[in-house]
Amino acid sequence: MSLAHNREIADLKRFWQQWIWADFRDFRFTWPGFFRWSAIVIAAFLIAFVVTLYFLDWNQMRTPIARWASHRYGRPVAIEGDLKVDLFRREPHVSIGGLFIGNPAWVGQPQAARIRQTDIVFRLWPALFGRIILPSVRFDRPEFLLVRAEDGRTNWDSTNPSRQGWKIPPIQRFLVRDGHVEIHDAVRRLEFVGSISSEENSGGQGAAFQLNGSGALNANPFLADIHGGPLINVDESKPYSFSADLHAGPTHAAIDGVIAHPFHLGQFDAHVTATGQSLSELYYLTGVALPGTAPYKLNGRLQRDGALYALSDLAGTIGDSDMHGYLTVDVSHDIPTLGGHLSSRSLDFNDLGALLRGGEKTAAATAYLLPDVTLHTERLRQINGEVDYDADSIRSRDFPLRGLTTHIRVKDGVMRLSPLAFSFTQGKLSGALTIDARKSVPVTSVDARITDLHIEHFIKSNEKPLTGLVEARAQLSGSGASVHKVASSARGIFTAVAPQGGMKKSLAEWAGVNVLSALGLSLSGDQSATNLRCAVMHFDARDGLLSSQQIVLDTDPTRIDGHGTVNLKDETLNLTLQGKPKHFQLLHLNAPITLSGKLESPTVGVDAKPALTQGAIGLGLGLLSPFAAIFAFVDPGLAKEANCADLLADANSQGASVKTPAKPTK
Repeated sequence: MSLAHNREIADLKRFWQQWIWADFRDFRFTWPGFFRWSAIVIAAFLIAFVVTLYFLDWNQMRTPIARWASHRYGRPVAIEGDLKVDLFRREPHVSIGGLFIGNPAWVGQPQAARIRQTDIVFRLWPALFGRIILPSVRFDRPEFLLVRAEDGRTNWDSTNPSRQGWKIPPIQRFLVRDGHVEIHDAVRRLEFVGSISSEENSGGQGAAFQLNGSGALNANPFLADIHGGPLINVDESKPYSFSADLHAGPTHAAIDGVIAHPFHLGQFDAHVTATGQSLSELYYLTGVALPGTAPYKLNGRLQRDGALYALSDLAGTIGDSDMHGYLTVDVSHDIPTLGGHLSSRSLDFNDLGALLRGGEKTAAATAYLLPDVTLHTERLRQINGEVDYDADSIRSRDFPLRGLTTHIRVKDGVMRLSPLAFSFTQGKLSGALTIDARKSVPVTSVDARITDLHIEHFIKSNEKPLTGLVEARAQLSGSGASVHKVASSARGIFTAVAPQGGMKKSLAEWAGVNVLSALGLSLSGDQSATNLRCAVMHFDARDGLLSSQQIVLDTDPTRIDGHGTVNLKDETLNLTLQGKPKHFQLLHLNAPITLSGKLESPTVGVDAKPALTQGAIGLGLGLLSPFAAIFAFVDPGLAKEANCADLLADANSQGASVKTPAKPTK
């Protein structure tokens, strides 16, 4: 044994006796000894850990790492290629070959993602303090599959999903070569296959990010072309520009904006221009339920701040109507919340018809006066919110409308428009409309009042056969997913009254079938008017059939009583009006006036059967004496005046708010 070796043994014995055995020899606890031993143990572990990492064959760790990741994320994870880790540098490098990520069992396809080669470089010192900075990330031939089922589950669901936007640690250099993405979304009805790339060119400069592809959205051809700025030398403190061009059938959206902080999609600011046939079709692009409309062209500023989206400076046209305002969507909860205020300087009344037919111009929309197109009322269960809308003026060929104001509230599948107010040249229509879509078959209720409306304003001709104030109320409800189906099942009441007014005298005489007087007034061109003391119409609705309970029009020369039905299922009417003269008439025909046929174009006729009976009686009397035949056509004029006070009181009890008429001047 050499002298040097003996000295080493002696030094080890001396170290043992002075530094280790000294603390155990007397079996005494000392704080210096405790801290000394703690430091020795920690240092030993650190040294062992560093030595292990340095000499570790990382390929042997592929299976344990993949097993841990599979357990952690609840899906199969595998590393099929080489795993290389170089930690002993200022910017450690991780290289993963053949990274495989599987799908949950319900998807039916095994692969959610596969990346041929992944290279990640991170900064060591910030990582030790929990801040991840990635100087470089490279994906070689990545393949991604995104699936969403009809119940809303996705194959990338996490246990704590964030609605604040996808946020990735800052990447200074992000390269993607020959990437592919495939999307199957049953909720949005989207099928898409696209390619992703962001590569350096031969000059070493960063090429722009690109995502483009094609597929189908709600059975319409879908094209997407998305571009971003270079992903080389990205500065997380500077905005990142991007643009997108999307086509889905007739819908086209162009977006040009910036992301406030690169790789943080929770904040961006963009200008958006959208055109299409109906706003309802944007549901499959945005997930926001909007009503069916006429063709539109809109633009505005779209901003996102976490879970809040804001569309401001909104301007454009819907049909022939202009549209301005702002909208917000809060997606922080399971059901998005919509808010905002919209207005039109000039609203075309025809564009309101597009709302009733869901923006669709089909045979079903025009087969009836009330369209029978199925409306997507089930989407009311997918959004909450409150939006105000007003129109300064309304263009209409049929109605003397001036403006519209409404407040729309949607909560838990129930939409309510209250107030819903149309103003006329004189008078207004106001009320509330409720659509309860909580069940598979929606229920619609309407409570509307007409007040201070002058009927002469609805008559286009220069001659005004009827004048006067009209008051009315409708309380109706029905079930169905289209306007026509709701009307076909309508139940409730409808009451209309004219507490005072005027009627062309010749028309009143014709209504009473006073032939001599009516012919004389008509042939002479007489335009004089007689007093309309009052008029009342009251209908009860059951299963879409409106049955008259009372129809009375009382003029000075004639009292007109009526009866009949209005069928909203086939949109026909069958009404009979019988005039009863109040004064002696020498030539009176017992021939009630009939209104029949389609609501859109009713036919005015005469029921000839009573007149034939009257003629037969006259013929029989003529057999006795030619002079006696005339008695069959004489009416003594014994009809009593209607008790207008009681009729108007009854109308008030039915909800028609009737003002007390002023006494007519003599």
